[in-house]
Amino acid sequence: MEKKNTLIKLAIFFINPLFGFIISLKRIGADSSFLIFFLFSIAFGISFTVPDNRSGDYTGDGVAYRLKFERIAVYDTDKFNLIFTDYTEFDDGDKDIYATIVAFVVSRFTNNYHWLFGFYAAVFSFFMLKSLRFLTREENYRNDLYGFFLATIFIMSNPIFNINGARFWTAAWIGVYCIFQIFQNNNKKYLLLACLTPLVHVSFFAYLLILIIALLTKRWNKFWVVLFIASFLISEIAFFFLESLETYLPEFISRIVRLYTDPEIMATKEQSRVWFAFIFTWPPRIIVNLIILFFIKKKLLIQQNDKAFNLYLFLMVWMSFVNFTMLIPSLGSRFFQLSLPLIALIWLTVFDNKKYFNWIVAAIICFSPSYAYFLNLIFEVTEIEFYVTNPIYLVYNYLYL
Repeated sequence: MEKKNTLIKLAIFFINPLFGFIISLKRIGADSSFLIFFLFSIAFGISFTVPDNRSGDYTGDGVAYRLKFERIAVYDTDKFNLIFTDYTEFDDGDKDIYATIVAFVVSRFTNNYHWLFGFYAAVFSFFMLKSLRFLTREENYRNDLYGFFLATIFIMSNPIFNINGARFWTAAWIGVYCIFQIFQNNNKKYLLLACLTPLVHVSFFAYLLILIIALLTKRWNKFWVVLFIASFLISEIAFFFLESLETYLPEFISRIVRLYTDPEIMATKEQSRVWFAFIFTWPPRIIVNLIILFFIKKKLLIQQNDKAFNLYLFLMVWMSFVNFTMLIPSLGSRFFQLSLPLIALIWLTVFDNKKYFNWIVAAIICFSPSYAYFLNLIFEVTEIEFYVTNPIYLVYNYLYL
């Protein structure tokens, strides 16, 4: 039966990827659906279209990735080795190496940036779907509205559009996958994979630090409850803490700290925000913190499930860090998104009860402006061909034409 479903979905996908994706939403947890989601993500990646400068209507990070790729395409091996040596010696230059390596390797056989984003999409969606498996293979998961909403919260925390910022958001899915393996499956060997995340994006040195702290202090439940509540109220403390810590850190990490906490850079980012930006930040932040307070209230219930309780303990540590650093755009406000897959999985595992369904509906409502914003961004980086043609045409049009 599953083989038949796979063939039907593949046939629809090869007629039109968007139709194949929509049909697969009916049974999100099926293996055939995961195959279509993966292929759809790659189709989106190769169709990802950005201008060759930031002076036009689109100013997203995807432009920078395209320009970097086209710049690296003319480098020879000696030039690349010099860049890599500078990185390994923590010298000035790239703060992380993933995007540089990918750009160099892809540029050895093509100067077409659509190949680059196709590769980014493949890696990104691989870890995204590996993480989603933890949700859909949970015995409480069902293909109904309840399961669909939880899967939406899970995936839309970091959707495929985010290959626009491939470094951070790819590291984010790798990080989530490692959290599930380490804290739910108790598989500590994934600490090795977690250690690679700073190579993808340098800010994940913070992720590694929190991961280690959570492992060492997982019995300090009451302490983290108090710290979590305090963190939501006094996030400004992060500035003073990082500034005082800076002198004790290695120089290459100190440079990163100075970059993330530079008042001028933060002021520039603040000025670039539109006046209604609060609807994208405050409702999600409030509902997530309220849900975690609900988890604290229901701790004894969560404690009955060892896997969920381990995730809960990590979540308390993680959200304390996120709240403390929320006013630093490149830390708390982005790392906040990593909490959502954890919340969705804990919720499904412990609160499989329709009387709590209103919480999930409230979360969907709070996140809906962000979902609408992502859809608008997707339209900005895709052309009409992505929606009305087949994948064979997309490959020909974007990779070979």
